[in-house]
Amino acid sequence: MSSKKHITELHTEINEWKSKVNFVKDELKTFQDQLASVSAQNTAQEIKMKVGHFESIFIRQDEVNDELSHELQITDNELGEKVKGNPAGDRVLFDDLVELRDKIQVFEKIWSENKTDFRRFLSESL
Repeated sequence: MSSKKHITELHTEINEWKSKVNFVKDELKTFQDQLASVSAQNTAQEIKMKVGHFESIFIRQDEVNDELSHELQITDNELGEKVKGNPAGDRVLFDDLVELRDKIQVFEKIWSENKTDFRRFLSESL
């Protein structure tokens, strides 16, 4: 059984998720700068291999950020169109965004794990 929510609740959630994705984008830029700094300061092969590992993670994370931002925007637009086409749209209940919420939870979990790993790497490399 799917749960239902008002459009305002769904829109608020989508905006919160957009903010989370944007925060990760900003954090990612900082981490990429830190990684470049570590790479420039270290010539050890082991460090270079770990730098390459995190470069790959960060590239993929950037792609995920873009994909998720796009999906959130499309979903928000679709909800807006449903309300626009229905004069009572603000009072109608819509299907909850369960799949999207699950994606956000996985997104947050993976980013948290990657941040922890990267911070550990930084502390060992400095």
